[in-house]
Amino acid sequence: MKAQLFDFLYAFPVPLFGQIGKLTRLKTETHSLPGNAWREDPLGMPDPESRLCTDYYAAFGENISSKPVFENAYAYLVHSYQSDTRPMALWQHLLLLALTLAEAAGTGFLLAPWVSQEMSAAQIGYVGWIIAFAFAFGMLILTHSAGRSYKKAALFKSVVGEKDRDTLERVRPISLSMEQDADAAQKPEIRFVARVSKGSRDRGSLWPTLATVLVLGAALAFIFYIRWEGIKEAETHQVVHLEQHGISSSSSANPFAAMTSGPAAAPLPPAIQRAQRKARDRVAKEIAREQAGQGFGAAVLLSFIYIMTQSAGFLFSYQHAFLGDGEQAFELTRGESHHETYVRAVASPYLNRGESRLAELRQYLTEHIPEYAQSPCRVSFMAFYNRRQGQKLRQEDLAGLIQAAAAPPSIAASGPTASAPSAVAAVGMIGTTDKELHAAAQEIYALGDAAARKARFRERSAGLDSAEQMKLLDFFNQIKDEHARVQTLAEDLFKE
Repeated sequence: MKAQLFDFLYAFPVPLFGQIGKLTRLKTETHSLPGNAWREDPLGMPDPESRLCTDYYAAFGENISSKPVFENAYAYLVHSYQSDTRPMALWQHLLLLALTLAEAAGTGFLLAPWVSQEMSAAQIGYVGWIIAFAFAFGMLILTHSAGRSYKKAALFKSVVGEKDRDTLERVRPISLSMEQDADAAQKPEIRFVARVSKGSRDRGSLWPTLATVLVLGAALAFIFYIRWEGIKEAETHQVVHLEQHGISSSSSANPFAAMTSGPAAAPLPPAIQRAQRKARDRVAKEIAREQAGQGFGAAVLLSFIYIMTQSAGFLFSYQHAFLGDGEQAFELTRGESHHETYVRAVASPYLNRGESRLAELRQYLTEHIPEYAQSPCRVSFMAFYNRRQGQKLRQEDLAGLIQAAAAPPSIAASGPTASAPSAVAAVGMIGTTDKELHAAAQEIYALGDAAARKARFRERSAGLDSAEQMKLLDFFNQIKDEHARVQTLAEDLFKE
């Protein structure tokens, strides 16, 4: 859906602002096409095509996880027992919203008579509804917290059991940003605790669930109390009204008044007065019984809505809540277990549309720019995407090298590579001049294997400060980019 919307706005026939109608603007910005200057660019694309590919890549490519990042995030979900957890669906959000609004509306009508009577009827209704909505929303938050805490407690009981708390206290936390193989030698329950728990006491709790039940019970009791008081008040008013006015407006007339000749109406006989009072009492009780049934029926319906809303909130939270860094890990994997299917699900809609719009732009340029038509660009959007992803992957690798080199030897490496001083002594310290750093970067790049490059980088940068390490990485990146540019030019030359 996002890809379709972005593509629709980008190809909008009328150029407005931002990305809306930008394809139309790119077709008119052809001043950079004459000549072959754009062929010297590492991308090998003219400016309009390069900007189109950049826009489509920025819409999704920056958020596409590289394979190492994806596999690291998926490993986090597996070790924290959250690989099957998914966020709430749209229909679940809409259902909770509808139930919360119904709960707030019913409670608002219930609270309206208890609001200050100095306001108008409309103001009383609004204030009562706002108070009820705030209470309903607070109840939903409490229910969500209860479901999440209960899930955490249930997972701990299922995975860890009654393991010694002192053992759990010594577990080293593993976050999503760390390598998930750092504790590969540990047992599954220890790896689970390292990712989910923040301490020996952070194992979930049943207290939020108990608090939710108590607050819900108090709310239901309050609802029935208000309805009972309202029913009694209505019954009192009804009895007084019948006592004063009778069952109807004509029932208060004296049927014997026409038989009297004096100005004063003749009083009713005592037997008729007693019968009339009994009839009024009977009618009052029947009306009160009907009102009580209707009032308690409304209270039961409102209570049912409360129970449904809180039960749904608790169940949805229990099923879809993430623990630790689980939500961030899911954003990096989108629920897929393989990087190929992840890229196909997330990137394919944008790749297809980007390729189609690039072909449309080239068709226009070929028809209107004779120089370009003689030798049009043939770099596909997929090639552009792969190049940008390769640059992103190199940056992630370099960031990992910086982190590994800056970390203490006990954390940065283990096993044979842990003895940094001895490795440095074997290879030799490098100087701090740009020439020496550039030579060291060339030496590192000459190693074809990524693991060997990382190991050599640790050895070479052990005696450098952070600024010198960054300069070494800059030289390394420049060498890789230069190599990639030369390789691209060679491929284009071969095609021609």
